[in-house]
Amino acid sequence: MSTLLGNKSATVAGVLAVSLIACLAGVGASSAADDAVEYAKKVVAAGQQSKMSRAPLDQGGVVWSGADSSPKPAAKISVAVMPCPLSLNVCQFLFKSAKEAAEAIGWEAFPIDNKGDPAVAQKAVDAAITRGVKCVLTLASPARDIRSQIKRGKEKGVAFVTGFSDDPKEYGGDVGFGVDQKAAGSLLGAYVVANGGGGVVIFDAPQLPQLTVRLDGFKDYIEKHGGGTAKIVHVQDFSLASGATDEITKMQAILTKYPKDSFKWVIGPFDEAVVPLLETAKQRDRNEIKGLGFDGEPISYDSLRKGGSQAATISWGLEWVAWAGIDECNRALAGAPVGVNKDFPIQLTDSTNVPAEGKPYETGFDFKAKYKQLWSNAQ
Repeated sequence: MSTLLGNKSATVAGVLAVSLIACLAGVGASSAADDAVEYAKKVVAAGQQSKMSRAPLDQGGVVWSGADSSPKPAAKISVAVMPCPLSLNVCQFLFKSAKEAAEAIGWEAFPIDNKGDPAVAQKAVDAAITRGVKCVLTLASPARDIRSQIKRGKEKGVAFVTGFSDDPKEYGGDVGFGVDQKAAGSLLGAYVVANGGGGVVIFDAPQLPQLTVRLDGFKDYIEKHGGGTAKIVHVQDFSLASGATDEITKMQAILTKYPKDSFKWVIGPFDEAVVPLLETAKQRDRNEIKGLGFDGEPISYDSLRKGGSQAATISWGLEWVAWAGIDECNRALAGAPVGVNKDFPIQLTDSTNVPAEGKPYETGFDFKAKYKQLWSNAQ
């Protein structure tokens, strides 16, 4: 397939596997930088079109990547849904979406709030198993934190499905699935290079492995495809359990260490984490700093529409992922092949393509109707 790099195969994820550095071998530094910027602009333009996260870079469009049939849904079962901490809006949205899907298939779903604390997660999942839950669906919440509970639950016939995080199979669970997190980070890396480059500060919350993966994608793009136009000046971990307070304290120290114009960008692992960072910068009159985040949350869209400090975000099919989680629970319980929900939509969103006020990111594909049809046909 013809791609942005000619006949070489390039997916969103690697930009991804093709090395721009190799393509630029033998040219001068200024020429390499110019070529890196031009390439990044092409990556950004491609990423601004909704596409499947593992599709070729120049292949836009959202398509069904799941199965064409379903096993018969189990009758009237209970599912425990454990998203990332429910203090975060995006995590509330994940539970709400999974609950809607569970009701559509005829099940009950109840939430587990892990509060960003593995000990809380373990205790709550143990209680859910004792309660008689048939599937534990974790969404953006790592299976590694509940490995003992997975072992105990499997002995009782409980299914363990993880979306948008790690793979529970490593701990005896059933299936892990989701979007290409590294691809998301790569797109934001290209955005920085295409928009002036400069210094970057990264904030990571390594308690959730998928957050580190997406930020690794960002770092890889800057290092391999930036042409020297951008530089990561500081990487800072923070605690999800401590919330914004920890971020603010650490951002204040960074602003003191790095004076005005030392860096132009701060990237957080999700949109809500970017907000206190930008507010802290604003209080220090550091208006040169722009934010980058993930999840396409309303607060980031509002900033993009109003010309605020957040410059770009990654929108993706989170609701679709939640529905797929219920579908995978059903397949695991039926003993059918799992891992059939192979890919989901992704889009680089900035001021040029942000949804209208009050509107969410629309995938353009009615996945809910598709799942409902599959489940209905299997009855």
